[in-house]
Amino acid sequence: MFSEQEKKWLKRVEDLFLRLGIKSITMDDVARELGISKKTLYTFVESKDDLVKKMLEHYIGQEKRGCEVMFHSAKNAIEEMFLVIEHNTQQMAQMKANVIHDLQKYHRDSWEMMREYQQGFLYQIVRSNLERGVREGLYRDNFDIDIVTRFHIASSFQLFDESIFPQNTFKRDEIFKEYLLHYLHGILSEKGRTLIP
Repeated sequence: MFSEQEKKWLKRVEDLFLRLGIKSITMDDVARELGISKKTLYTFVESKDDLVKKMLEHYIGQEKRGCEVMFHSAKNAIEEMFLVIEHNTQQMAQMKANVIHDLQKYHRDSWEMMREYQQGFLYQIVRSNLERGVREGLYRDNFDIDIVTRFHIASSFQLFDESIFPQNTFKRDEIFKEYLLHYLHGILSEKGRTLIP
């Protein structure tokens, strides 16, 4: 879909947006960051909105591949969760809280793409992890998997709400880690608890 050069550009744009937010970045800033002219940039994208959309497509593609690798390499459902915690904690540490807000307010198509990813792919990943954990006897078998899956996905997006977790008070990576450990302890069986370090 994207050439190797375009993938490199999109990764650098993603890093820029995560570090500084989306709204505050201009197309001049993007061209400067990529070391190209604005004219060259506009041969790749039509507008900032199009750039955000392409960056998100690339990001989601990378996340899907990363999830699949993590989940196929994990020995059990708990190890899957710890791989997710490790991967996402690093990302959360560098993400400005207003990235989600900027997507919602200024880039609706991209936000809808994120919601589809959340309610489609992420839903299946979380549900598969719960089903695997129950099968392996590491998670309790007396909860509604669909409800807990939806609860987990809905709750994880609340971590970006500045009114609940102001960025000048809380570090994103610590919030995310605490949330996932809290979630995990709510579903672990006695056997599963013995595997937690």
